[in-house]
Amino acid sequence: LVAPTYHVTVLFAFSPPNPTTRALLDALSAMLPHFPLLTARLERRGARRRPFFVTGRGGAGALVVEAEVSSELADHLPLAPSPELARLHPPVNTDAPTPHVLLVQINRFACGGLVVASSAHHQAADGFSMSTFFHAWTDAIRRNGAPLLDRPVPYGPGALSPRRPPRCEFEHRGKEFLPHDGVTSRQGQGADTGAVRIDPSEVANVLLHCPSEFVAELKRRAQGKYTTFETVSAHVWKKITAVRGLDAGVRTSVNVSVNGRARLGTAAVPNGFFGNLIITASSGATARELTTGTLADAAALVRAGIRAVDRRYFQSFVDFGALHCDGDGDEDEPVEPVNVDEPGVLSPDVDSDSWLHLELHRLDMGLGGRLAGILPAKVPEDGVVVVMPSLRKGGGVEVFVALWEKHAKELTSIAY
Repeated sequence: LVAPTYHVTVLFAFSPPNPTTRALLDALSAMLPHFPLLTARLERRGARRRPFFVTGRGGAGALVVEAEVSSELADHLPLAPSPELARLHPPVNTDAPTPHVLLVQINRFACGGLVVASSAHHQAADGFSMSTFFHAWTDAIRRNGAPLLDRPVPYGPGALSPRRPPRCEFEHRGKEFLPHDGVTSRQGQGADTGAVRIDPSEVANVLLHCPSEFVAELKRRAQGKYTTFETVSAHVWKKITAVRGLDAGVRTSVNVSVNGRARLGTAAVPNGFFGNLIITASSGATARELTTGTLADAAALVRAGIRAVDRRYFQSFVDFGALHCDGDGDEDEPVEPVNVDEPGVLSPDVDSDSWLHLELHRLDMGLGGRLAGILPAKVPEDGVVVVMPSLRKGGGVEVFVALWEKHAKELTSIAY
């Protein structure tokens, strides 16, 4: 219920030689039955239009589009944010009566190179789950369509185990959820919140390459205490805050997606769980504190926010869902998520996500083709950051940033 309601689109570029499209489709057909949520029919039920995924015979299947591109893949590498990339992924029609959960477009270039674009609904699957699916699919391609899995993976909220009896040790109202009437009130106060709206087309997407040497220098400046993600996120948070020119007393937060699988452990989450198990961790400071403080200070804030969302917090959140949001109607509360992504709304915050441990850079379809690029599709929300492993020689990381175009241009000039 707190997951975003949009599709996440990712493009994967593979240099030739590559398997045939038939081989890709055969492997996809072999794998999808093991991931029922990806072929489900998405419905919105009840007065508050809650998500409901219909699996099995009532599902919608996955939509696959085949496309041919007359140019060479090398002409488009390295992959970089561009409006032209929209032609490489299927358009998502969220207004359709039953929108697909998974859409795939297979683009074959004149040289035999491929760009495979995947669009998956975020309420059905988080990044870790989709990584599991991508690896299962490419494994099946290499095995000529033979899946490694022998049974469907456990999926959906029903696979999570609340305590008996469930109990909430933390207050999730106001943090993750608001009462439904509170959401209505908040929306009605839009003019009083100070939110500045722009056309979503004015949100630019840029890619910052941070070579290994630069990452090492950032870590040195952060006293060598923090992970690559914590250090890079802190650095980008400081730089974005600087280019936004926020007033000194304005509060800015960095919001980080935290994966609950390792936090909860196998006692609460079955092995291979497929779904969305993400909670947002937030850390904040005033613009003055952030921009005048050291990189180590900012990294410490990022780490403190992440560590606060620990096993006890995740279990409390699962128990809150069992008590108040399980859909049986007994104790259900009319709640809505606090954080609602609104394209074109300027934000003082940064939403930073790590793809460093998803192992996407290890995807391999066989036949010798090389994974030559990974890139999120167009993001119209101001302040979104994705940290990814770099596929360039020498390593490092790539930082995808969505920012108001006037700020994005300045960011690229001061990022290093």
